[in-house]
Amino acid sequence: MFSFIRSRHAKKALAAAMAATFILSVAGCAKKEQQAGPQATLVRTMKVITRTTPIVYDYTGFVEATQEMNLAPQVTGQIVGKYFKGGDTVQAGQVLYEIDPRTYKANLLSAEGNLASARAALANAEMDAERYTKLYEQNAVSKQMLDNAVTARDQARASVKAMEGLLLNAQINMEETKVTAPFTGRTDTSSLEVGNYVAAGQSVLTKISNTDPVFVKFSIAEPEYLTLAAASDGNGAALDNLSAVLANGETYGLKGKVAEVNRGISDNTGTLTIKATFQNPKKELLPGMFAHIQATGGVRENALLIPQRSVTELMYKNFVYVVGADNKVIMKEIKLGQKVGRLIMVNGGLTGEETLVVEGVGKMRQGALVDPQPMTEADLNTVEAK
Repeated sequence: MFSFIRSRHAKKALAAAMAATFILSVAGCAKKEQQAGPQATLVRTMKVITRTTPIVYDYTGFVEATQEMNLAPQVTGQIVGKYFKGGDTVQAGQVLYEIDPRTYKANLLSAEGNLASARAALANAEMDAERYTKLYEQNAVSKQMLDNAVTARDQARASVKAMEGLLLNAQINMEETKVTAPFTGRTDTSSLEVGNYVAAGQSVLTKISNTDPVFVKFSIAEPEYLTLAAASDGNGAALDNLSAVLANGETYGLKGKVAEVNRGISDNTGTLTIKATFQNPKKELLPGMFAHIQATGGVRENALLIPQRSVTELMYKNFVYVVGADNKVIMKEIKLGQKVGRLIMVNGGLTGEETLVVEGVGKMRQGALVDPQPMTEADLNTVEAK
């Protein structure tokens, strides 16, 4: 009995001791956390860059052929010859297709015969008219007979004109049985082969495009057009020294210049449509390709530049996180300008002395404590850690 009581008292004492130990442990942890304070977030930072910078305007454009047309037959018939492959570069005047010429050759011979007959009839009619004129002057024939002879001559002349027209038409049709390239260019693929029947003006034999040079078509806002039209980038007029950045991020090796400007500003967009020409000797640029057109409109002294990835957009406004002396961040609204590679120009909101959060922006909030790790402009070529 006494052993059982002692056992119960021992168990209660042990439980009380364990509870006390747990409470003291929790209190100790809480005290340590209170002493340590909030944990700093590891971020990578960069100081605002100040330097003289070209002002580059960037526009999205698409490549177009300077000349392009659907090649259609002018005569109806069966294809008897095809002398190119899709994608070939052909010269102006080069024969691409031949349409069965037999019917048109027969029509040509018939027209030549009809014209010869009409000319012979005219010669006889002219002699009759001349003879009846002399006889009428001698009072040997009546005025009616003379008038009939003159009318027959005039009708013969008209018949010759008509036969000459028919012959010319037959000659044209005969020539059109050979379908030639209207200009030097590159052909599209075509499903029409020897044996296919084609109709004049309806069938499309192939599409041919002149892609040297090419157009790059883009739109520009009116104020920017006026700025660039008056600007020089040091190599001549800004609009005559354009660069094209292709879809793979590489800059095309040849410069372009404005060739055509639309007659007016679009009512819907307020922009002006422009076509720039780029020489394309290696046929690197193809119709339909995407390209960024860049124009340099002067330079800005002591421009402020920041990494594009440091900018946060919120409610159609742009912000950056500035690291203070106490390593706490302050959210600042800024006004942005042109992009400069992986940087972007700042037109307002910063002094140039600030250090910004570049990587880790997604974890930031106003007043957050950070552990800043400096980075350089060269580090911007690396992928931001998530």
